[in-house]
Amino acid sequence: MSHIKFIILIVILLVCTEMYAADNEHDTISPDSLQQSEQVANAVRSPRRAMVYSLMFPGLGQLYNRDYFKSVLFFGTEFGLLANSIYLNQKRQESADAAEREFYINNRNLSTWWLIGVAIYSAMDAYVDAHMADFDESPNLNLQMFYDDEYSKLYLSLTYNF
Repeated sequence: MSHIKFIILIVILLVCTEMYAADNEHDTISPDSLQQSEQVANAVRSPRRAMVYSLMFPGLGQLYNRDYFKSVLFFGTEFGLLANSIYLNQKRQESADAAEREFYINNRNLSTWWLIGVAIYSAMDAYVDAHMADFDESPNLNLQMFYDDEYSKLYLSLTYNF
């Protein structure tokens, strides 16, 4: 248990020092440079850093990508699966019947596999989101309907811009 507390402390220290270093890069900031640095910060994110953050702590990679809803969702899911695995392991230790023990072992293992799968999915999601941070999401496909009174016809127009 003390190893887990030590790892969590190291992760928190790393994140805090990086935030502090990012905040103290420039002592004097003009409004123009601030606006430019915000645009660059929004567009440039390291995919590897997002993936590593996501693997270090649930939802941290999504938080790095400024996707707050996903961050909370992944944190809650991974924390719930971890808590379920711990609970089922404790119930397994308390059980006296062999069939009951087998039940708790199977469900604990299933919960652990789901936890691993969600953690990998979270890391991949953070990696892809960081890659797509500067992706242009403007619509290229346009669908329009209009009615011609003269001929009493309904027209449908599908336009694709590339």
